[in-house]
Amino acid sequence: MELTRVIHKPILTEKTNLLQGQNTYTFEVDYAANKYQIKNAVEFIFQVKVEAVNTIKVDKKAKRLGRFNGFTNRYKKAMVTLKDGYVINFYPNEEENKAQVEAEKEAKAKEEKAKNLAKEAQLEAKLSAKKAKSATKISTKTVRKTVARSGKEA
Repeated sequence: MELTRVIHKPILTEKTNLLQGQNTYTFEVDYAANKYQIKNAVEFIFQVKVEAVNTIKVDKKAKRLGRFNGFTNRYKKAMVTLKDGYVINFYPNEEENKAQVEAEKEAKAKEEKAKNLAKEAQLEAKLSAKKAKSATKISTKTVRKTVARSGKEA
């Protein structure tokens, strides 16, 4: 069996994430693969040294979708323990991405703050112009005389 076809995918769950702290990684592997093939495949693909391999055959389970009955697929799970000093990084740029996202958030916040300050300044200018305009209207307002229909002033 080819080494690249032995490992199907990593199994990433809460439990396996806890095991990664103990340097144990979990993979779904080919059902016919043995421990030696799994060890060689992990060492070849990830360039690490394997200390131990434990395998589990997971049986199929009965499932229903509405009125249709079926089964999930059976598969083999391999729990690979690495030697000290070796790590498999499933999220290669996680730290870089976090820093980049944080920098983008800060830039957006600064930009938003600048926009808000510009809007506030614009509103202040409008209000002061309105007040000045209303003050000039009051001072230039002419007084109307009321005249009765007969033509006499009231």
